[in-house]
Amino acid sequence: MNVKFNTNSFANNTQNYNQYKQKQPNFTGNPLQNSADVASEIMQDSNLFGPFLKIYDKFTDGIAKHFTSKIVNSKPIIGLASKFKNSDNLFQHCLTVGSVITSGLYMEKTLTNDKLDKDRKKTLAVNQGLTFLVSTVGAYSLDKYVKGWWSKLTEKFAGHLLNDNKFVENFHNHNKTIKEANKKLEEAAKGTSEKPLLKKTAKLEEFVKMQPSYKALGENDAKALISKIKGMSVLRTMIVFGFVYRYFVPVVVTKPANWLCEKYLDYKKSKDNGKNQPSTKA
Repeated sequence: MNVKFNTNSFANNTQNYNQYKQKQPNFTGNPLQNSADVASEIMQDSNLFGPFLKIYDKFTDGIAKHFTSKIVNSKPIIGLASKFKNSDNLFQHCLTVGSVITSGLYMEKTLTNDKLDKDRKKTLAVNQGLTFLVSTVGAYSLDKYVKGWWSKLTEKFAGHLLNDNKFVENFHNHNKTIKEANKKLEEAAKGTSEKPLLKKTAKLEEFVKMQPSYKALGENDAKALISKIKGMSVLRTMIVFGFVYRYFVPVVVTKPANWLCEKYLDYKKSKDNGKNQPSTKA
Protein backbone atom coordinates (compact mmCIF):
# COMPACT_ATOMS: atom_id res chain seq x y z
CA MET A 1 0.00 0.00 0.00
CA ASN A 2 1.39 3.36 -1.01
CA VAL A 3 0.96 6.25 1.45
CA LYS A 4 1.08 9.76 0.08
CA PHE A 5 1.43 12.96 2.08
CA ASN A 6 -0.23 16.09 0.79
CA THR A 7 2.59 18.58 1.36
CA ASN A 8 0.70 21.40 -0.31
CA SER A 9 -2.12 21.11 2.22
CA PHE A 10 0.37 21.15 5.11
CA ALA A 11 2.05 24.28 3.73
CA ASN A 12 -1.29 26.00 3.28
CA ASN A 13 -2.32 25.19 6.85
CA THR A 14 1.01 26.50 8.18
CA GLN A 15 0.60 29.73 6.22
CA ASN A 16 -2.96 30.19 7.48
CA TYR A 17 -1.84 29.60 11.06
CA ASN A 18 0.98 32.14 10.77
CA GLN A 19 -1.44 34.71 9.38
CA TYR A 20 -3.78 34.01 12.25
CA LYS A 21 -0.96 34.46 14.79
CA GLN A 22 0.02 37.78 13.26
CA LYS A 23 -3.49 39.10 13.85
CA GLN A 24 -3.44 38.15 17.52
CA PRO A 25 -2.41 40.75 20.14
CA ASN A 26 1.14 40.30 21.43
CA PHE A 27 1.15 39.87 25.19
CA THR A 28 4.90 39.80 25.68
CA GLY A 29 6.70 42.57 27.56
CA ASN A 30 4.68 45.00 29.64
CA PRO A 31 1.18 43.55 30.24
CA LEU A 32 -0.27 46.98 31.03
CA GLN A 33 1.07 48.41 27.80
CA ASN A 34 -0.24 45.43 25.86
CA SER A 35 -3.68 45.84 27.41
CA ALA A 36 -3.65 49.55 26.60
CA ASP A 37 -2.63 48.86 23.00
CA VAL A 38 -5.38 46.28 22.58
CA ALA A 39 -7.98 48.58 24.13
CA SER A 40 -6.84 51.48 21.96
CA GLU A 41 -7.01 49.33 18.82
CA ILE A 42 -10.50 48.12 19.71
CA MET A 43 -11.71 51.66 20.34
CA GLN A 44 -10.22 52.92 17.09
CA ASP A 45 -11.69 50.07 15.05
CA SER A 46 -15.10 50.29 16.68
CA ASN A 47 -17.61 52.80 15.36
CA LEU A 48 -19.31 52.79 18.75
CA PHE A 49 -16.50 54.73 20.46
CA GLY A 50 -15.89 57.14 17.58
CA PRO A 51 -18.28 59.90 18.70
CA PHE A 52 -17.09 59.64 22.32
CA LEU A 53 -13.45 59.98 21.26
CA LYS A 54 -14.27 63.05 19.20
CA ILE A 55 -16.17 64.62 22.10
CA TYR A 56 -13.29 63.84 24.47
CA ASP A 57 -10.74 65.37 22.08
CA LYS A 58 -12.82 68.53 21.71
CA PHE A 59 -13.26 68.71 25.49
CA THR A 60 -9.52 68.46 26.23
CA ASP A 61 -8.68 70.88 23.41
CA GLY A 62 -11.22 73.33 24.81
CA ILE A 63 -9.70 73.16 28.30
CA ALA A 64 -6.20 73.66 26.87
CA LYS A 65 -7.32 76.61 24.73
CA HIS A 66 -9.69 78.47 27.03
CA PHE A 67 -8.35 77.60 30.49
CA THR A 68 -4.84 76.10 30.68
CA SER A 69 -3.25 78.33 28.02
CA LYS A 70 -4.64 81.49 29.63
CA ILE A 71 -3.16 80.55 33.00
CA VAL A 72 0.19 79.40 31.63
CA ASN A 73 0.53 82.45 29.37
CA SER A 74 -0.61 84.96 31.99
CA LYS A 75 1.81 87.65 33.11
CA PRO A 76 2.06 86.44 36.75
CA ILE A 77 2.92 82.88 35.69
CA ILE A 78 5.41 84.06 33.06
CA GLY A 79 6.98 86.38 35.63
CA LEU A 80 7.29 83.60 38.19
CA ALA A 81 8.69 81.22 35.59
CA SER A 82 11.36 83.69 34.48
CA LYS A 83 12.25 84.48 38.08
CA PHE A 84 12.61 80.91 39.31
CA LYS A 85 13.70 79.12 36.11
CA ASN A 86 17.32 78.87 37.33
CA SER A 87 16.47 78.34 40.97
CA ASP A 88 17.82 75.29 42.75
CA ASN A 89 14.56 75.13 44.71
CA LEU A 90 12.20 75.18 41.72
CA PHE A 91 10.71 71.77 42.55
CA GLN A 92 10.15 72.81 46.17
CA HIS A 93 8.41 75.98 45.04
CA CYS A 94 6.12 73.99 42.73
CA LEU A 95 5.12 71.70 45.61
CA THR A 96 4.49 74.73 47.81
CA VAL A 97 2.26 76.35 45.18
CA GLY A 98 0.23 73.15 45.04
CA SER A 99 -0.07 73.16 48.83
CA VAL A 100 -1.15 76.80 48.81
CA ILE A 101 -3.94 75.98 46.36
CA THR A 102 -5.04 72.91 48.34
CA SER A 103 -4.97 74.67 51.72
CA GLY A 104 -6.73 77.71 50.27
CA LEU A 105 -9.54 75.54 48.93
CA TYR A 106 -9.88 73.82 52.33
CA MET A 107 -10.06 77.18 54.09
CA GLU A 108 -12.57 78.56 51.59
CA LYS A 109 -14.71 75.44 51.98
CA THR A 110 -14.59 75.74 55.76
CA LEU A 111 -15.55 79.43 55.82
CA THR A 112 -18.51 78.82 53.48
CA ASN A 113 -19.78 75.76 55.35
CA ASP A 114 -23.30 76.60 56.59
CA LYS A 115 -23.33 73.61 58.97
CA LEU A 116 -20.66 75.18 61.21
CA ASP A 117 -21.18 78.15 63.51
CA LYS A 118 -19.26 81.36 62.94
CA ASP A 119 -16.65 80.89 65.66
CA ARG A 120 -15.87 77.30 64.68
CA LYS A 121 -15.49 78.22 61.03
CA LYS A 122 -12.97 80.94 61.86
CA THR A 123 -10.93 78.81 64.25
CA LEU A 124 -10.85 75.87 61.83
CA ALA A 125 -9.76 78.14 58.99
CA VAL A 126 -7.01 79.64 61.14
CA ASN A 127 -6.05 76.10 62.17
CA GLN A 128 -5.73 75.04 58.54
CA GLY A 129 -3.71 78.14 57.66
CA LEU A 130 -1.31 77.71 60.56
CA THR A 131 -0.93 74.02 59.78
CA PHE A 132 0.08 74.91 56.22
CA LEU A 133 2.60 77.49 57.43
CA VAL A 134 4.17 75.15 59.98
CA SER A 135 4.38 72.27 57.53
CA THR A 136 5.83 74.46 54.75
CA VAL A 137 8.48 76.03 56.98
CA GLY A 138 9.29 72.59 58.37
CA ALA A 139 9.58 71.07 54.88
CA TYR A 140 11.95 73.77 53.62
CA SER A 141 14.03 73.61 56.81
CA LEU A 142 14.32 69.83 56.76
CA ASP A 143 15.11 69.82 53.04
CA LYS A 144 17.92 72.31 53.60
CA TYR A 145 19.17 70.39 56.64
CA VAL A 146 19.59 67.07 54.80
CA LYS A 147 20.92 68.69 51.60
CA GLY A 148 24.59 68.32 52.55
CA TRP A 149 24.24 64.70 53.60
CA TRP A 150 22.21 63.94 50.47
CA SER A 151 24.87 65.54 48.25
CA LYS A 152 27.45 63.10 49.61
CA LEU A 153 25.04 60.26 48.97
CA THR A 154 24.52 61.49 45.39
CA GLU A 155 28.28 61.56 44.83
CA LYS A 156 28.54 57.92 45.91
CA PHE A 157 25.59 57.08 43.68
CA ALA A 158 27.34 58.70 40.70
CA GLY A 159 30.49 56.70 41.42
CA HIS A 160 28.42 53.54 41.57
CA LEU A 161 26.84 54.31 38.18
CA LEU A 162 30.30 54.87 36.70
CA ASN A 163 31.67 51.77 38.46
CA ASP A 164 34.46 53.94 39.90
CA ASN A 165 35.36 53.37 43.55
CA LYS A 166 37.59 56.44 43.66
CA PHE A 167 35.13 58.82 42.00
CA VAL A 168 34.19 60.71 45.19
CA GLU A 169 37.82 61.09 46.22
CA ASN A 170 38.83 62.31 42.77
CA PHE A 171 35.90 64.72 42.65
CA HIS A 172 36.84 66.39 45.93
CA ASN A 173 40.55 66.47 45.05
CA HIS A 174 39.73 68.10 41.71
CA ASN A 175 37.79 70.94 43.33
CA LYS A 176 40.33 71.23 46.14
CA THR A 177 43.08 71.82 43.56
CA ILE A 178 40.99 74.53 41.90
CA LYS A 179 40.34 76.28 45.22
CA GLU A 180 44.03 76.25 46.12
CA ALA A 181 44.97 77.65 42.73
CA ASN A 182 42.36 80.41 43.05
CA LYS A 183 43.68 81.26 46.51
CA LYS A 184 47.21 81.67 45.15
CA LEU A 185 45.96 83.92 42.36
CA GLU A 186 44.09 86.11 44.85
CA GLU A 187 47.15 86.42 47.07
CA ALA A 188 49.34 87.32 44.08
CA ALA A 189 46.85 89.99 42.97
CA LYS A 190 46.81 91.73 46.36
CA GLY A 191 48.10 95.27 46.18
CA THR A 192 47.57 95.45 42.42
CA SER A 193 44.73 96.72 40.28
CA GLU A 194 44.53 93.48 38.34
CA LYS A 195 41.59 91.19 38.91
CA PRO A 196 42.61 87.53 38.91
CA LEU A 197 40.84 85.13 36.58
CA LEU A 198 39.49 82.55 38.98
CA LYS A 199 38.40 79.12 37.85
CA LYS A 200 35.03 77.78 38.94
CA THR A 201 34.84 74.52 40.81
CA ALA A 202 33.23 71.66 38.93
CA LYS A 203 29.67 70.63 39.67
CA LEU A 204 28.92 66.97 40.07
CA GLU A 205 27.35 66.57 36.61
CA GLU A 206 30.25 68.41 34.99
CA PHE A 207 32.84 66.22 36.66
CA VAL A 208 30.90 63.09 35.67
CA LYS A 209 31.06 64.15 32.02
CA MET A 210 34.84 64.45 32.31
CA GLN A 211 35.26 60.78 33.24
CA PRO A 212 36.48 58.26 30.62
CA SER A 213 33.82 55.76 31.65
CA TYR A 214 31.13 58.34 30.90
CA LYS A 215 32.65 59.26 27.53
CA ALA A 216 32.65 55.58 26.60
CA LEU A 217 28.86 55.40 26.97
CA GLY A 218 26.42 55.71 24.13
CA GLU A 219 24.32 58.84 23.73
CA ASN A 220 21.17 57.38 25.29
CA ASP A 221 23.03 55.73 28.17
CA ALA A 222 24.92 58.94 28.89
CA LYS A 223 21.70 60.98 29.01
CA ALA A 224 20.07 58.40 31.26
CA LEU A 225 23.01 58.48 33.67
CA ILE A 226 22.95 62.28 34.00
CA SER A 227 19.17 62.17 34.38
CA LYS A 228 19.50 59.71 37.28
CA ILE A 229 22.05 61.93 39.02
CA LYS A 230 19.91 65.06 38.61
CA GLY A 231 16.86 63.13 39.77
CA MET A 232 18.46 62.52 43.16
CA SER A 233 17.76 66.11 44.25
CA VAL A 234 14.13 65.75 43.15
CA LEU A 235 13.90 62.48 45.05
CA ARG A 236 15.21 64.18 48.20
CA THR A 237 12.57 66.88 48.00
CA MET A 238 9.80 64.37 47.32
CA ILE A 239 10.77 62.33 50.38
CA VAL A 240 11.12 65.36 52.66
CA PHE A 241 7.94 67.16 51.59
CA GLY A 242 6.01 63.90 51.49
CA PHE A 243 7.15 63.08 55.02
CA VAL A 244 6.25 66.50 56.38
CA TYR A 245 2.91 66.95 54.60
CA ARG A 246 1.70 63.35 54.78
CA TYR A 247 3.08 62.18 58.13
CA PHE A 248 4.39 65.02 60.28
CA VAL A 249 1.36 67.27 59.77
CA PRO A 250 -1.41 64.68 60.35
CA VAL A 251 0.32 63.03 63.33
CA VAL A 252 2.23 65.82 65.07
CA VAL A 253 0.58 69.11 64.09
CA THR A 254 -3.08 68.53 63.30
CA LYS A 255 -4.14 66.85 66.55
CA PRO A 256 -2.57 69.47 68.88
CA ALA A 257 -4.00 72.24 66.68
CA ASN A 258 -7.48 70.70 66.89
CA TRP A 259 -7.09 70.37 70.67
CA LEU A 260 -6.18 74.06 70.97
CA CYS A 261 -9.13 74.93 68.75
CA GLU A 262 -11.54 73.02 71.00
CA LYS A 263 -10.04 74.61 74.12
CA TYR A 264 -10.48 78.08 72.66
CA LEU A 265 -14.09 77.40 71.68
CA ASP A 266 -14.88 76.04 75.17
CA TYR A 267 -13.27 79.11 76.76
CA LYS A 268 -15.18 81.49 74.50
CA LYS A 269 -18.44 79.62 75.12
CA SER A 270 -18.03 79.73 78.89
CA LYS A 271 -17.14 83.41 78.71
CA ASP A 272 -20.23 84.18 76.63
CA ASN A 273 -22.43 82.18 79.03
CA GLY A 274 -21.05 84.20 81.95
CA LYS A 275 -21.99 87.44 80.28
CA ASN A 276 -25.51 86.23 79.51
CA GLN A 277 -26.27 85.13 83.10
CA PRO A 278 -28.49 87.63 85.01
CA SER A 279 -26.90 89.56 87.86
CA THR A 280 -27.81 88.36 91.43
CA LYS A 281 -27.06 91.71 93.07
CA ALA A 282 -30.00 93.41 94.80
